[in-house]
Amino acid sequence: MTATTALAPPAPRWWQLLYSPRAWRARMAATKAGFEAEHLAWNYGAVAPHVAPGARVLDLGAWDCRLLAALRDRLGARVVGADVVDKNATDVELRLLADGRVPTAPDERFDVVLLLYVLHHAADDRAVLAEARRLLAPGGVIVVGEDRADSWRARLRTKAFHVWLLIFTFMGWRGQFRTPAGWRTRFAEAGLAVREHRALGATRWWFPENELYVLAKATPVRSTGQVSGAADGA
Repeated sequence: MTATTALAPPAPRWWQLLYSPRAWRARMAATKAGFEAEHLAWNYGAVAPHVAPGARVLDLGAWDCRLLAALRDRLGARVVGADVVDKNATDVELRLLADGRVPTAPDERFDVVLLLYVLHHAADDRAVLAEARRLLAPGGVIVVGEDRADSWRARLRTKAFHVWLLIFTFMGWRGQFRTPAGWRTRFAEAGLAVREHRALGATRWWFPENELYVLAKATPVRSTGQVSGAADGA
């Protein structure tokens, strides 16, 4: 007996889109699947260098948890997702936030906390950063992905994309898009020091350009009550 392989249905022709709702649905589903695969590969490539094999990883704003599943399957990471809604498309553990906090055991901490394109969706990004810092293990890092907003062109591109996102996915934003200097100030206010900052580029020409920040707990300066820019292992 020979094994049979399930074949994907052929892509609808352009002329079928003129009269067939089914063809439109098929085209939109294929486009969505392509975007999701591209988005997953993009995020995995940015995050994986900061995840050691077997590391404990929390994704705050995990959405469908596919990135966590990839980190688990490829790197052996011990993963947990957290979000305000359940969009989990995997078997990864997802915890729903309660009053802005992740339900955890009293001593549960994580080596890596992911905040990928989350802060600009938060009405109170200070609270999100505080929660990420609270759950960070000694020597751990917080990996932040954000969209560029450091020039009028970058702001226009970023906001135009999010208007499109709002129209087609109903996903708005309640926070702010900040410049690198603005984010550094916000991170310092949260007691976090920037260990690494680099540009990631954009997945497509009409998508926002992305930036990656790798943060660690900052060393408090007791004499002034402020926070230094030095990363601390505690």
